[in-house]
Amino acid sequence: MIRSPNVRRCGPMTLCVAVVTTMTGCGTKLVWRPDLGGAMQLASRENRFVVVAYWSALNADCMEMERTVFQSQDVVDIMAGTVPVRLSPMLHKAWAREAGVNRVPSFVVYAPDGRILRRHEGFLDEAAFRGFIVAAKLSV
Repeated sequence: MIRSPNVRRCGPMTLCVAVVTTMTGCGTKLVWRPDLGGAMQLASRENRFVVVAYWSALNADCMEMERTVFQSQDVVDIMAGTVPVRLSPMLHKAWAREAGVNRVPSFVVYAPDGRILRRHEGFLDEAAFRGFIVAAKLSV
């Protein structure tokens, strides 16, 4: 089942991302929105957190996290109820600067009201990423 007709599938070496979480035959798959403004509006309307990954398909740590962390069903489950966004800091310099992002990968969690709850720069393994998201959700 797909929640939106706007889902775009992108290759592993592209910076484009899909728009919504999709359902597959083996469970859910984490899929990222490409715009923070729309994500913040959705989060405000639906009282959800926004999780932003500042990302580059040319960065080894980013690609390792894509292959491991973001394929984990446990991570997909912990991200349920959030609005995931993936941005290139080179293409979204103002957002990255406002969030204090200096490198990739970096992660920022926003509350539904737009406040930054947590941020992290650098690689996170699966357990650390899950802990980061849980800590953000508990910090409200």
